[in-house]
Amino acid sequence: MATDADLDRIARALPGVTVGRYWDDDRAYLMERARGGRGLAQRRSPRRDEGTVDPATSEPFEDLIVVHTATDEARAEALASFPSEIVFTIPHFARSYAVLARRSLISADDLQSLLQLAWESKQRQR
Repeated sequence: MATDADLDRIARALPGVTVGRYWDDDRAYLMERARGGRGLAQRRSPRRDEGTVDPATSEPFEDLIVVHTATDEARAEALASFPSEIVFTIPHFARSYAVLARRSLISADDLQSLLQLAWESKQRQR
């Protein structure tokens, strides 16, 4: 299970990543001058959107991280590289390249791989 400290350590280690406000997260990880949007990753507040509710408890997931890739190919690679209960997308993100990751289910090493994939996809778009 990756922790908030793991997310912070991994994201800040990527060149050019800063911390700032993005959507409703005031500790989001951003990339200046990145094509495909400034956001790299941020925590997502619990919501009852389709696909973000625990089927066992009917409660919204409280551990979601939004990871922003820059291309369809990168998003497809992220979705194919991890089990669908760990990394997935929802209809809300149909017009973006973002994926959701369950922090409580993803290992720190896998989170690092996912963030690296997103970072590299944004670098290739420069």
